[in-house]
Parts: sequence; structure tokens; C-alpha cells
Amino acid sequence: MYGQGTLNTGLSAERGPETENAQNKGEQLAERRVLFMGLPRSGKTSILKVIFDGVLAYDTLSLMPTQQRTEYRLLTGVTVYDFPGIDDYSDTQYSVTNPEIYAGEHTSLVFVIDSQSDIQSSLTTLFTLMRVAQTVNPQLPINVFVNKVDGLSDELKQDIQQDIQQRVTKNMGYENLNVAFVHVFLTTIYDQSIREALSRVVQYLVPKHGSLETILNSFCSKSSLDKVFLFDVATKMYLATDSSPTYSPQYIFACQTLDMMEEITYMCSGFMPTSEEDAVLQRINVELEGNDDLFIYQISPFLMLLCVGSPEIIRQTSLLEFNGSRVAKAIRQILPC
Repeated sequence: MYGQGTLNTGLSAERGPETENAQNKGEQLAERRVLFMGLPRSGKTSILKVIFDGVLAYDTLSLMPTQQRTEYRLLTGVTVYDFPGIDDYSDTQYSVTNPEIYAGEHTSLVFVIDSQSDIQSSLTTLFTLMRVAQTVNPQLPINVFVNKVDGLSDELKQDIQQDIQQRVTKNMGYENLNVAFVHVFLTTIYDQSIREALSRVVQYLVPKHGSLETILNSFCSKSSLDKVFLFDVATKMYLATDSSPTYSPQYIFACQTLDMMEEITYMCSGFMPTSEEDAVLQRINVELEGNDDLFIYQISPFLMLLCVGSPEIIRQTSLLEFNGSRVAKAIRQILPC
């Protein structure tokens, strides 16, 4: 591994995600929002605590049930809302009696299902929410997180995912609902699947998502890269990527590299940049055995580009630095850094 300068992970930055408790249910929600819902003990709060608060997965076992709506804010202006678990009296729940929360072209629903519990009860509640939501927003993206799949065999995971997908599609067909915006993900807090799934949800809510994708497509093309991610450093979620297919191993590789750099940063904390200006043009190359290497270009303490490519391409440091600086400048004009 070799690099130029030090990498600032920005984990202690003041502008990282914020968590707030919403006391007034009637207050207006953020324009760009993700609504996290599910039955009690489905694991939705654990997912958000691990991603946004850095809680260790094993420490979530002692979390108390969510009693009031909680919000987590991303740098891009997207807000993730964690709603209390929906109990058996779902017809009186806030999520059902206030359909306006599903309105808006920048709204997305995440429904978390415990794969090791009563799936039918979860689906019954999901179908109720879908009927209410699509009444006010027929194009609402509905993302089903099939959670707690750790410990299940790969074959069983796929069987559960396909079964839920088929049952949701069949039910929506019966009720003449739009199935085009339904996605099913397998998740667990014990690996990067929760971050990858939420990244796929959030990226379409980021302001000027199309422009960001075009910029990253150009970067990939002119630099002969295989894949480029725009990462939010604190959460390890990607906010945008190029239009080429995203494969889980690429994302996992990027996350593992960030974890490694986080450990190195803590060990070398005395050599960290002291201001945002000092941190802007930091870059590093990561060489590992295999077909892919990684080039990291830091846009700010909160955003960075992670570029995946062949070793021959990643070694072209001057070209990557030049193109990276142009891309970083364009991104700063779109997103707050």
C-alpha cells in the first residue's frame, strides 16, 4: 500500500449525521425523506443505530423499543425517520391515519421484516401501508428489508427473498397497485448489507442525482475505471455512483478499505489535517492481491471518491489526481461539503 498525504475519515466532524427526537407528530417532515417502518422488534432501529450512531451490532441487543419518531440527517439534505413499531392495532397507527407523510416525489418507504419471526403478520401490515401510501403517492418507492438473515444458509436466504417478492407482487396485482417501485433486500446488522441496501434507497433522493451520475460516468470513462462511488464518510454509505452495474463485492471492498483507513487514522491522529482546507486534496492508493485496486480521493472531511480499477489503471496516479480534482470541484458545486 502506498499513498500521498494522509486520509481524514471525518468521523468526528461536526457536520456528520444528527439525531433528533420529534416530539410533535404534526410537524412537517423534510422534503427528501426515507420512512423506516415495521413491526416491533423487526430490527429497524438497530439498523439505523449501527449506520448513523456507530453502535456495535452486538450492543443493539439491549436497545429499548422505539417510542417516538426519531430522525437522522444526512449531509445531502435527506432525512431518515425511524417510526415506532406498528402493533396489531395498525388501523389506529400514525403511519396509517396520516397518509400525507407518503406524499411527495422525494419520499421513499422502507419496511423492515424479521426473517426469523412471523413473516405473514409483517406482510399483512405492509399490505395495509401500501394501500394507504399508494392512494396519495402511486409512484412511492417501497423497499422491503428482509432483516436478520445472519445465520441462514444462502439457499434459504434466496428462498425467503423470492417468496416475499412473489407474495408482495401477487397482492399488489390483486389490488391493482403499482408493483414497479417495489424492491426487496436481504439485510443484517452484522455485515455491510444494511449500508448497501440503504445506499440504494437514498441515492435516488440526493439532490441532482442525475447530474452526479453523469459526472461519475465521465470520470469512469476518462480514467478507464471499473466503478466509482461517492461516499458519505461517517456512515460509509454511497450517495451516488456511475451507471454501470453495482456489485456487492465492489462495495464491500470499498467499505473494508475505509475501515482499515479509519484504524490507521486513529493510530496516526497526531498527523491529521487540522482544517477542512488541509483535508481537501488528500488521496491514497490501496493495492491488494487480486484483480482490483482502489484509489481514494477526498473531496472534504465528509465526502470522498472511491475508485475501483485494475492495478495498471490505479497506478496512473497523476491522471487520477487530475481528473479527481475536476470531479471534486464539480461535486462541491452540487452538494454541501
